[in-house]
Amino acid sequence: MAQDTAPQITADSVPVTLLVGFLGSGKTTLANRILSEQHQQRIAVIVNEFGDVGIDGQLIVGVDDNVVELSNGCLCCTMQGDLTDTLRQLLARRRDTAGAQPFERIVIEASGLASPGPVLQGILVEPTLQAQVHVDGVITMAHAKHIAQQLAEHPEASEQVAYADHIIINHCDQCTGDELAAAEAALHTCNQHVSLERTTRAQVDVVRVLNQQTWDSARMHAALANGVLGCDRDRDRDHDHDHAHDHVHRHTQGVGTLSLHAESPLDLARLTQWLLAVSQRTSHELMRLKGILNCESHDQAVVIQGVYQWLEVRPEAGKRPAESVLVLIGRHLDEAELRRGWAECVARA
Repeated sequence: MAQDTAPQITADSVPVTLLVGFLGSGKTTLANRILSEQHQQRIAVIVNEFGDVGIDGQLIVGVDDNVVELSNGCLCCTMQGDLTDTLRQLLARRRDTAGAQPFERIVIEASGLASPGPVLQGILVEPTLQAQVHVDGVITMAHAKHIAQQLAEHPEASEQVAYADHIIINHCDQCTGDELAAAEAALHTCNQHVSLERTTRAQVDVVRVLNQQTWDSARMHAALANGVLGCDRDRDRDHDHDHAHDHVHRHTQGVGTLSLHAESPLDLARLTQWLLAVSQRTSHELMRLKGILNCESHDQAVVIQGVYQWLEVRPEAGKRPAESVLVLIGRHLDEAELRRGWAECVARA
């Protein structure tokens, strides 16, 4: 996990949403909804093949190489080579199109077996993209009837859930109330604090769903205030650790969430080195981390974010919290070892 500084998000920086989900979850249905609805936002959607989306011919107003222009102001762009090349080509088109209003957002529809981590890192570390785009969030589609079994049997499904900022539980019309509750429980076992939304045929408010603002400090402070970023302390204290570890391993391919708390200020340098070491351990796989920290020698809060092998530490993000909270999501996390390492990061008097 390489440390990086905060992304340089400018007024012209384009938010990027990554749309993932296991085979049959409904990603393409949502992509088609984005391209066809009158949602008053110009969005560029990157897909593997136009044929997979099935664009309504009546919506097409222009075709240029691998880009289709639509009557609602959206664009559909097929993947050309690797993703960074496609993004660069799309952004060049945005700059060079004279007289036309530029698109305001990019949505990337990943394949049904794709892991979000390498895709996100490719965007975050590419120098030519850093000044032009920023990651807004990961939306994961889940098949309500099948997701619990998919999490148990397919590592790809658990990774897509682990990286998610928001999960759309699709095909809810095929399930009973008990089955939906079981699906939500399975998802939260894998990603404890992710927001969930039930739907059928991907009927969602497109603009609201896409507007996740993952790296926004104000949203993280609000999540902390509402108890979303951290977990229920009493529930954690009363929970049987051995049983919980076995449950996570058996049902979600070893993927789970761990929340760490500290009431005393932290040593940021020590914490950063510890997280870099944690990310390089081969006994587990750290996929996602996020936190709001009270650090000595910093008058304001420190926001920390990590995705795959990329780590961002951002000081000066508002009032310092009374309690530091760090949420780790990954595979085969050793809770006892991680809690010991976290305790070592508390500043020494």
